[in-house]
Amino acid sequence: MLLVEDEPGTLNTTAMLLEMSGFRVSKAPNGRRGLDMLLSERPDLLVTDYMMPHMDGLQLIAAVRAEPTLEGLPILLMSAALPAEAARQQVADGFISKPFDYDEFERRVRALLGG
Repeated sequence: MLLVEDEPGTLNTTAMLLEMSGFRVSKAPNGRRGLDMLLSERPDLLVTDYMMPHMDGLQLIAAVRAEPTLEGLPILLMSAALPAEAARQQVADGFISKPFDYDEFERRVRALLGG
């Protein structure tokens, strides 16, 4: 999976917890880098933060949805403050509020991966 998060502590801690649970995780520090990695690595899940510089999570999701080679990629959006419009549009396949309970986060990740 690809984890996109601009806050280094959150990025590294979340990736470490996922790896300890048996997941293979690539990390990107922003949406632009995340999109580049998505196109080259083709992960089976995108987990992205909403509020990031350069390209926020909603812009990243829009770019993913517009890219035919990424069709069907499940997306989990993380945010401490998701705009109501984005929530209404259901832009991602899943959403979790930050800070989150890791067990709940892992359940959502597994569900999106089909397990």
